[in-house]
Amino acid sequence: MVRACRNRFTLLCSVIFILAFIVGCSDDDIPQSLSEATSSSHQIPDRSKESGESSEAETISPSSSEHNDVKLDATPEGPEIAAEEEPSDDPINSLPTRPEVEEKGPEINNLLDQLELINREAESTFPYSADEFCGWQDLDGDGLTTREEILRREKVEGVGWWYSRWDGHWYEGEGELKARYFDIDHIVSKKEAWQSGAHGWTYDQRCQFANDELNLTAVTYSSNRSKGARDAAEWLPSEASGTCFLMIRVIQVKNLWDLTIDETEYSRLRDLAIGCEPNIPEIPSPPREPTWHLDETEEESTEQSSTPPIPVDQTNNESSNQFYQTANGIDIDLYDANANGDINCGELPSAARPVIVISPGSDPYRLDGDNDGIGCED
Repeated sequence: MVRACRNRFTLLCSVIFILAFIVGCSDDDIPQSLSEATSSSHQIPDRSKESGESSEAETISPSSSEHNDVKLDATPEGPEIAAEEEPSDDPINSLPTRPEVEEKGPEINNLLDQLELINREAESTFPYSADEFCGWQDLDGDGLTTREEILRREKVEGVGWWYSRWDGHWYEGEGELKARYFDIDHIVSKKEAWQSGAHGWTYDQRCQFANDELNLTAVTYSSNRSKGARDAAEWLPSEASGTCFLMIRVIQVKNLWDLTIDETEYSRLRDLAIGCEPNIPEIPSPPREPTWHLDETEEESTEQSSTPPIPVDQTNNESSNQFYQTANGIDIDLYDANANGDINCGELPSAARPVIVISPGSDPYRLDGDNDGIGCED
């Protein structure tokens, strides 16, 4: 019995030993096989060696269906940061303001803004001549010169009269578009324009300026001669509404034509802008009778000629003026008594009158009121 148990024990031990040996051999092979498997499964194939192409990372097309739902956020999510509180004093509203501008409202503020856009500098000293500008033209080809266009525009419906904004006079005229004793004034005079930048323009540009209807208005003969070539710092209309009208037009014209302004005129226009309404003043209702008649005009012309015409040496002074031929053949520019670059009939001696307008419609001194080709007719 004992012997049988020993035999069984020996057999059992042999079996255990064999099993242990087998298990031990298997454990030695597992790490190597696992290492090889892991290495082969994580290797990135070098396709550049196979195809000869670059091994740069492939880009994902935005239209790829696999990534249509992917949204990239440039800023990582995190706790919301509270914005800093604005200071109690608004820096814009704390800027200094002009109280008078606020009182006038947005329209006058815009007018002052337009004034600020005009370049401020001293007037040029380039010599001026009226020949640098053309006379009245028919720019739109309707058969009317610019003078006639202004007379048609400003003729008051119902009464058929004209109102002079510079002095408040009403003028009946001689019928249709004939207003012999009404001038068409350049609000910004040609000489002022020349000194403010027009000296650098072409002749065609100066011709366009001379016929720009925005810069023109019909006024009495005497008020136009009184104004001459002076700017707003040197002359203002006697009529209050005319002063505001002049201020608005000067700002508009100088902005439109990119003309400069000197400091004195700037200060005057700014003061006027603050004191005037922002819109073009309406003309008053016409009176029962015109306030300007031919006999009064003749008296005004006599008053103007109280300053004797300047004596002119008639030797070697034959006219070379392209616009006018005086009766005595003397160059009309030599009769500019007040040296303002503009000449009126009162400055001409009787020997120089009448004046022939060489080219109909080209009348820079506005001497031919009825446009018949002859100016300063007695």
